[in-house]
Amino acid sequence: MNLSRRQFISATAASGVVVATGLALPKSGKASTKQPMIKAGIITDIHHTSKDDTPTRKYSASQAKMKAFSAAMKHEQPTFVIEMGDFVDTLAEGTVPEENLEEIEKVFTSIGAHFHVLGNHEFDNLTREVVLKTLDNTGIPKGQTWYSWDNNGIHFVVLDADYTPVSPHRPYDMNTPQDTFWTWKDTFVPPQELEWLKKDLNATSLPTIVFTHQTLDRVNEQDHTIKNASDVRKILENSGNVLAVLSGHDHAGGYANIKGIHYIVMNGNVGVNDQRPWLETSRKEGFDTDIDNQFAILEIFSENSNKYRIKLSGHGRQASYDLLRTI
Repeated sequence: MNLSRRQFISATAASGVVVATGLALPKSGKASTKQPMIKAGIITDIHHTSKDDTPTRKYSASQAKMKAFSAAMKHEQPTFVIEMGDFVDTLAEGTVPEENLEEIEKVFTSIGAHFHVLGNHEFDNLTREVVLKTLDNTGIPKGQTWYSWDNNGIHFVVLDADYTPVSPHRPYDMNTPQDTFWTWKDTFVPPQELEWLKKDLNATSLPTIVFTHQTLDRVNEQDHTIKNASDVRKILENSGNVLAVLSGHDHAGGYANIKGIHYIVMNGNVGVNDQRPWLETSRKEGFDTDIDNQFAILEIFSENSNKYRIKLSGHGRQASYDLLRTI
């Protein structure tokens, strides 16, 4: 399966993005013949649920799209796969939340080595205890929601911003009528996680990729953004080793370069635009498991001792990026 035919954006300079039309890379972004250090399959904002579809979100296609993603990954043979949050969503009455989560988790974890990033919708109908007991991350102890690992010369970090901005920064749990203490805009990386992040990055000299659900590239006040994003970015910048940050949450996606670090926001799998209905952009109204199925392959190449190429090959309506970063 060719994962980059739909839409191609090539960014070949560490200081900005070069937009390219057509399928061929410009000479400055000529594809490397080297083998990647790492190859990962990435998907986000699946929103598996039993509730009714909307014009912009086709929830009922989630399982079929996940199975198509699984088939594509078994063909591509990535080092690992990662989903970046909002794995499930609020359920229709009469549906068992645990069974809904287990259903999509079974398909996802069947691919191979796998990792999760917590999103906000995981807690719509489920307690934190049940979510953490159900989700499995390869080689990571149960219950850890921020964590890191190394693979073939690359350091990977997963962050959890599902905490309230107001002290004592409560971790997200299932809201109740008696205790509705967070909304999707209330998102924060707590002090203990920031301290862990500093120590984790200081302890490695490896080039690093960071995964988050909520975005880090916008101003703190923006709805989709972690409310102390600027504090997190400062830690990433001070480490000197971070190549890129990949996020979800804002289904429209996006790209930014901040002080040399590439920030890629991936399109939502359930839908790519909450203002434009699927009917206006899809011949099959968002149900096509190929062209309406957003995911990507991430490859990291070593260009020389301190220069790296970050290639994201998008599928469906997910943009592709070809980026360089010197650390």
